[in-house]
Amino acid sequence: MFGVASPTAARRLFDFMEQIAPRFEAAGFDVEGIFHKRWTDGDYGMVLKCRSQPVLYLGIWSELWRERGHTMCIGVHRDQWAPVVVARFQQRFPDCETYPPRDANPFLVKGVNPALLLGDAVEEVSVWLLRGYLAGFKPGF
Repeated sequence: MFGVASPTAARRLFDFMEQIAPRFEAAGFDVEGIFHKRWTDGDYGMVLKCRSQPVLYLGIWSELWRERGHTMCIGVHRDQWAPVVVARFQQRFPDCETYPPRDANPFLVKGVNPALLLGDAVEEVSVWLLRGYLAGFKPGF
């Protein structure tokens, strides 16, 4: 999936994440950045937290981009995050996949629908997550 346009696409996604973080903060979530200088060797994203508990990863995971074509993904850490968080993610996204598949402590991940990234991506993705998946964590989590 990486090609000549990849650096430009990545830059747009980096800008998108900087712009979307305040939307989650305004909704009451803490945003913790996970940024790597060489995003092609790992991930570039954020973890959203509710009452100091991680509830969602959002970002670029280079392996998923290369292997599955997901330029942007969401996920939860299957074995290290609260069971209620993992169960909610699986319920909301039943087609999520285990990644990395052979890892002892994998994430459950879902690619963000590319159509959400075409127009006003900040608005589309924040509404999709805040009204859907994340709504369940306020205030009852």
